[in-house]
Amino acid sequence: MGEVNRARLKVELARHYASQREAVSPEAISGLACAMVAEDANARRPLPRRSGAAGFVASQVRYIPVWTWAAQAALVAIMCVLACSGGDAGLTKVAVGILSATCVLVGVPTVHASKLHRVAELEYACAHGAASTMAARLIALGCSSALAVGLMVAATASALDARAFDIALWACLPFFLSCAGSLMTLRKAAPDTAPMLCVALTAACSVALLGLSALVPDLYAQASLASWAMAAAAALVWLVREVVMTVRTATAGLDAFSPHMAKTYN
Repeated sequence: MGEVNRARLKVELARHYASQREAVSPEAISGLACAMVAEDANARRPLPRRSGAAGFVASQVRYIPVWTWAAQAALVAIMCVLACSGGDAGLTKVAVGILSATCVLVGVPTVHASKLHRVAELEYACAHGAASTMAARLIALGCSSALAVGLMVAATASALDARAFDIALWACLPFFLSCAGSLMTLRKAAPDTAPMLCVALTAACSVALLGLSALVPDLYAQASLASWAMAAAAALVWLVREVVMTVRTATAGLDAFSPHMAKTYN
């Protein structure tokens, strides 16, 4: 008796589900078949070739906020106004160094975006990885910052009727120091406090430059160019080291790249 009831229940359930099933038109079946054929053809297509290093760097430019370029252009414009205003030449020489150092701060949010927005783990899961993304950002921002500093140097040299090499030394030393110090700070400090520490570092560099120009009257004299060149070379070596350390830390993994974020998962 139990088997008869079970068989009858199966029949009734089958009739119930059959009555609930919507009728499918031949057009719908044909559309589904066409979609399946199209999807199969799409799956058989060869995968697009991955862009090279230059293409990847260029692709990262669109992720840099527009205000970054606007801020760099504003700094160049301010330097051009100061240089062409006919004011104190000594103040103009100090200004080109301070604005060059300030130019570094414009790129800090972009370089620090992975840690600040806590997306470093997501970048590690992408095809290119966090290290490639970091290197691409550094290249893009480095080129734009170098262009901005170069324009400021050219404007200052033209306005002061001075050698561009001399102006470049006065601009590059604070620029290199600010770059290297900011990269070290972003690498070691906590993500929430690192940007403000970079601002403080650049401000300290600017104040030190102002103080030295006031205490050392011959700071921008021809006799001091050798000291500027040696200091700039040392700062450049430090900057190269910090760039290598930043990329190497990103390559090492999340625990090394963002230890403050990694602790939240342990």
